Amino acid sequence: MEKYERLLNMLMDFNESIRFSAICNSKGDILWNSQRRGIKNIIPLTDTKKTLQRAVSAWQERSKVTSKVGRGLYVIAAYEKIKRITIPLDNGHLLFISIGNTPLKTSKGKSYGHLVEMGKIMSIVDFVKENA
Repeated sequence: MEKYERLLNMLMDFNESIRFSAICNSKGDILWNSQRRGIKNIIPLTDTKKTLQRAVSAWQERSKVTSKVGRGLYVIAAYEKIKRITIPLDNGHLLFISIGNTPLKTSKGKSYGHLVEMGKIMSIVDFVKENA
């Protein structure tokens, strides 16, 4: 399963905004994780584990409509301070990424955070899957 460790390392190297990344199993148990040096967790790891359990359950529920809408690719939850991304992997595993949400001002002065480079993130995921 070194491919998952490789995936986390490549993601952390790719984007300095990534604060934390993890791979969990179909029960929401964290199997591998990586945290950016010098960054403190905004959310305690115990709460992140609960979030992962809910995310796994949500992906299992989404799979019920796959025949109608296609396979789920990813989900982004955006908050003022962070974005949380979940991406289904093989064998019921789930990739979780927490990204700092550096504010971008809109013309009305509101801050919605920076865009996530999902194309590049998905390219890394695909690369690791294909070269495992």
